[in-house]
Amino acid sequence: MSDDTQIIEKRWRKFQEMVGYTYEEMAVYRSNPRYVKAMENTPHFVKYKVVIEVVEAHNCIAGYKAGDKFTVDPVGLLVAEECPPKLCVAAIHAFKPLVSKMWQAFYNDSISVFQDTVRCPDVGVRLTGTGEIVMRVYAVPRE
Repeated sequence: MSDDTQIIEKRWRKFQEMVGYTYEEMAVYRSNPRYVKAMENTPHFVKYKVVIEVVEAHNCIAGYKAGDKFTVDPVGLLVAEECPPKLCVAAIHAFKPLVSKMWQAFYNDSISVFQDTVRCPDVGVRLTGTGEIVMRVYAVPRE
């Protein structure tokens, strides 16, 4: 078995342990060619973290300001110590598609997305909402 094959097999075992798949579930997962490609490209996924930055904010009830950042790890979890202390479900809901776009970019061996900006679904006080924010996604090399 080549060194590359051993490395990839180790990744599969680590992933199986992380999610708690049985051997049968793992076989089903591994039968999907997209998951196989993702596992083989894992270094691209783990070399970068996904950052969503608030670029505009007006009257945000969570108190978000321009420059606030949310960090998402390679498996899709928010990194609490790299996020604002209050987590607004509307903001998270709004930026989830950006995270998916960034993963697709990683899958395609890129680190950027074409449409990288979203608005929070809160429409602001003039349109019967409370506040509003605009967020942008990008990849940052992991330390």
